[in-house]
Amino acid sequence: MRRLIPTLSIALAAALVAGCGTTSGDNTGGAGPSAAPATTKVEPVAAVRQAMDRSLAGTVTMDASVKAGSQSITLSGKMDPAAKAIHVTGNAPEPIEARLIGDAAYIKSDSLEGEKPWMKIDLNKLRPTSSLRQSFDLKAQTGIIGGIVTAQEVSPGRYSGTADLNKAAEAAGADGGMRDGLKSTAKLAKDPTAVPFEATVDADGRLTALSYTIATKSVGDLVTDMKMSGFGEQVSVTAPPAGDTEPASAEMYKFL
Repeated sequence: MRRLIPTLSIALAAALVAGCGTTSGDNTGGAGPSAAPATTKVEPVAAVRQAMDRSLAGTVTMDASVKAGSQSITLSGKMDPAAKAIHVTGNAPEPIEARLIGDAAYIKSDSLEGEKPWMKIDLNKLRPTSSLRQSFDLKAQTGIIGGIVTAQEVSPGRYSGTADLNKAAEAAGADGGMRDGLKSTAKLAKDPTAVPFEATVDADGRLTALSYTIATKSVGDLVTDMKMSGFGEQVSVTAPPAGDTEPASAEMYKFL
């Protein structure tokens, strides 16, 4: 289980992780701030930051990968942030599946040591600083976005620039360890003040792709790549069968 939590935290920092009867489809990708009129040109740094907010304003599908040397984590998920309905599958590197239904999280992985395939976790029982709690807060998982310091539009809708990991840490919430995680990554980076990134924004002002590479002092390049699509599409997820689920033990919550 101790191997599972960092995996979720890192992968969801790029983005991801449903509900018995939870259905959502009324939200549209254009929810939140409307796209800027064609006559108004938003400054590039602000354009990328606003695009991330718009992408997470309604239902969305995310595909994310994090690579470090020969190791990689890949996740794909559908989510409705407003309804707290999320369903993710992937490899981290072992197969993993996670579902969120309100404040109930369900996780299935070979890393878990239980008699049943699924573990149910009550988010209300997690410590305020729990990294797992933070993993399910999508807007807190925007990683480098808060630390973008330079950006330019290299072609219509395509941006490149740099981010400062220390500034990203300052912009991150203090709860759940996101800030500490960014600070730790900054210490590992060769140059934490100039992490190169590329982003794509669609005609409605939503972020559809983000990639960045952190050159580290000891583990090579840490490459994160995420794509977002399916804005406004219906999200419907069900809880695992009760017979296949067991609640996390009091001892387990000490590690979560």
